[in-house]
Amino acid sequence: MTAHVLILCTHNSARSVLAEGMLNHWANKLGRDVVAHSAGSAPSGRINPFALEALAAAGITIDKPRSK
Repeated sequence: MTAHVLILCTHNSARSVLAEGMLNHWANKLGRDVVAHSAGSAPSGRINPFALEALAAAGITIDKPRSK
């Protein structure tokens, strides 16, 4: 059974997006049946480009990043 993890922050533009990407990356790499999702209580509507840059530098990609 897949475990779903919700990472919630205020604007869903950086920290929760980073956590979602890292958790999904490591779950996949370790063969775990875990899927992370991120959301914001007051979504900004945009992803911080530095967050995406940091993930890319770590070799982590996010499909269709969006603030939700």
